[in-house]
Amino acid sequence: MKAEEVLFLDFLEGKRKKFIIPVYQRNYDWKKEHCKQLFDDLKDVADMDRTHFLGSIVSISDEHSKEFWIIDG
Repeated sequence: MKAEEVLFLDFLEGKRKKFIIPVYQRNYDWKKEHCKQLFDDLKDVADMDRTHFLGSIVSISDEHSKEFWIIDG
């Protein structure tokens, strides 16, 4: 296993990337209003050309797959 620091937008970037959220993570679902608030906050930070610590996302993928299993975050 290799851990590395990656900028959030770099993590999301790429064609045909597939993010998989395992069943055990799905109990922590957000409602639409929570997602909107997060999006609005991220947009505000981007508009101010600032950086902001979002926390950590733990994912697993193999070298050949474009699938990323979200384990925590």
